[in-house]
Amino acid sequence: MRSHLAEAGACDLARPACQRCIKYGAECPGYRDQQELVFRNADPTAVKKRKKRTAQSPGVDESPSSASDTGFSTPALSPNGDFMFTSSKDVVLANGVNCNAVAPLTRPVFQHWTSHSVPIVLNVYSNFDFIQDIYSSCNVDGPLIWAAHLFSRTYVTNLRYPTAITRDAHAETERELGTYLGKTLNSVNKALNTPDGAFRDDVLATIWLLSNYELLIGSLNRTETLSPWHLHARGLYSILKIRGVAPLYTAKGRMSFWPAYSMVQIQSLINNTECPPESREWFDIIAQSLFPGEGLGLQVSLFITKVCSVQAKIFSFFRRRDFSGASRDYKDLFAQMKTATHELEDWMESNPMDNHMLEIYVISLYQSAIVKGFNAVKLLINFLTHYPPCPIPLQQLMADRDYCIEIAQTAAQGILESVPRILGPLAAKGKDKSPKTVFDAVRTLWPLICVYVIDICRSEQKLAAEEYLFYIGRELGVRQGLNTYSTKLTLPQEARIPFGEHGGL
Repeated sequence: MRSHLAEAGACDLARPACQRCIKYGAECPGYRDQQELVFRNADPTAVKKRKKRTAQSPGVDESPSSASDTGFSTPALSPNGDFMFTSSKDVVLANGVNCNAVAPLTRPVFQHWTSHSVPIVLNVYSNFDFIQDIYSSCNVDGPLIWAAHLFSRTYVTNLRYPTAITRDAHAETERELGTYLGKTLNSVNKALNTPDGAFRDDVLATIWLLSNYELLIGSLNRTETLSPWHLHARGLYSILKIRGVAPLYTAKGRMSFWPAYSMVQIQSLINNTECPPESREWFDIIAQSLFPGEGLGLQVSLFITKVCSVQAKIFSFFRRRDFSGASRDYKDLFAQMKTATHELEDWMESNPMDNHMLEIYVISLYQSAIVKGFNAVKLLINFLTHYPPCPIPLQQLMADRDYCIEIAQTAAQGILESVPRILGPLAAKGKDKSPKTVFDAVRTLWPLICVYVIDICRSEQKLAAEEYLFYIGRELGVRQGLNTYSTKLTLPQEARIPFGEHGGL
């Protein structure tokens, strides 16, 4: 067995705490080829492509034009964990500084990994104008830059260690991420303590990016309403409320409004609560002057507010075990769900879509609201079957229940069928993924979680959703996809199963 100390200098495998020669009796390979650690376009998954090209063309230098196909620089990890540059196209950061405005070098130049945090984030959100525009004008020491360090380091770590990481390396990474999380939160708090803090788009974008970071690390729990993700969602609502209606009259204001408000609505769906009371006023202003492509998003958001209103009332009956109130309001609540669904379907029929990626996502969000809303109605029906004085005949209740199950399962199937159109086929497992796929994965998380955890969906649908979520967590580095959601919602027993049944839906 050859010791690490036999090498001239510190073995790079000692970071993080290799010890393979001690644990397994394997010969220490010493220093690794630095080029094996290269990842292209700020994308760690491109290492495999680099290895294949190196194997196919030994001894031949790669031309600058082949190093990148998207214009991002090509950082590599040095033995001590820093980035190094290889020759590639120039990258201009948000503040106008050119990351790589030098002639091709014969020797690598080492830079700390934070030098490429912003390019990584811009690559992940390359199809999202909201982030692209804000980074083009944000302060180099502002909260959004700290958030970029936090997000990109987490993303790279998740891809390099998709399932496991040594204890020492995990502790080191946690300390590093904790430092950047603390700096990001401190920077946000400092900004919000200024008179114009809530009106700064970079602050809003930072909190939005933090909510995405929580999905990267998988911290969102089905029943923990005080989790960091929920706190960030509430923070986004607070900022939207402070800003008022003025930003909604401008294209830039709308661009920052929709991502934040969408997060707020998803939180309402998760928590079975009403959407913000200001929603109707905001929608009325937006409806007065719709921008191109905004109509579908507005209609779906309006539908979600109606669903949230219905399910909030239903769960209030459950908390109080109010059989009488539930019996009194049942017909109206069921009619509200059916009417809202038919109105949106009629609108979509008269306003055909062109299958743009954003439209596919918005439809998936609409379908998740159908699953969530009609599941709430189904639970209410179960509840009422245990109430003998209920004026609705049991036969009618069970027919309504079958209707809810059918429409929810149809919507769930639509969600599952949309995933390959957004992320590509699962047959692509193990192949290199573009960083922009991460944002697409984050946007499909909530609809897939709906199918996975809500009992109204068929068992095969739940299994398919689980497979997609595992793919997102394992292959794309979004750890939220690996969450098992073992905890159940707190419900009265009568709401779980209809009278006379002992299982099933």
